[in-house]
Amino acid sequence: MRRTLILLLALVMAIPTFVSGPAGGYDEELYGRDRVQTDVKPQFEVNVGFITGGKLKTKIQNHEKVKTNLSRPYLELLGGVRLGDFLFAGVGTGVQYAYGECRLVSLATDLSHKGAPETWGSVSIPIYGNVRGYIPTRSIVEPYISVSIGGHVVATSNFSEEGYGKLRGGLLMKFGAGLNIANFNLGLGLASQNLEWIDAEGVTMFKAGNNAFYVELGATF
Repeated sequence: MRRTLILLLALVMAIPTFVSGPAGGYDEELYGRDRVQTDVKPQFEVNVGFITGGKLKTKIQNHEKVKTNLSRPYLELLGGVRLGDFLFAGVGTGVQYAYGECRLVSLATDLSHKGAPETWGSVSIPIYGNVRGYIPTRSIVEPYISVSIGGHVVATSNFSEEGYGKLRGGLLMKFGAGLNIANFNLGLGLASQNLEWIDAEGVTMFKAGNNAFYVELGATF
């Protein structure tokens, strides 16, 4: 009888430990899964890139496409939130410098009968929203697809000097893919950007859209 009581007492004392161990581990596992799914954290990125190639599509006397060497090195700052492992949403800005021979000048000059700069020489500030879809992996390499839509404002330009009128910005879009490798970023894709030149008398000399390829390198924080 005494042995039976001792065994029952030992069993009663052991039950809480036996039950709490698996239950606690299961609760922690569920919490961990839930935390990963709802995890929201800030993410920032600094990139340097280069846009080159492509053609200008313009409305000057039905000239559909004009080959251009409009090149644009740029610096961009991107900030937002990482939503779990799959999605990023944020906003970006920066600065870009456009240079190269302007093949539209001869067409615009023929219409306005005035001289104009023969190169771009323009600094603009882009402002856009960015969304990325990530492909989670079990390594330090994360592929992603990126879409940016916004606009750019021309801060200064040789087309905006006295007597030439003003160069204006417009729609800006980037569609591409890339890799986050640890804290480094590599991206490439297609950039589309609109421009408009208004002469000193307020007459629109040309509206043009440039489609070109871009490549960028940066760091993610």
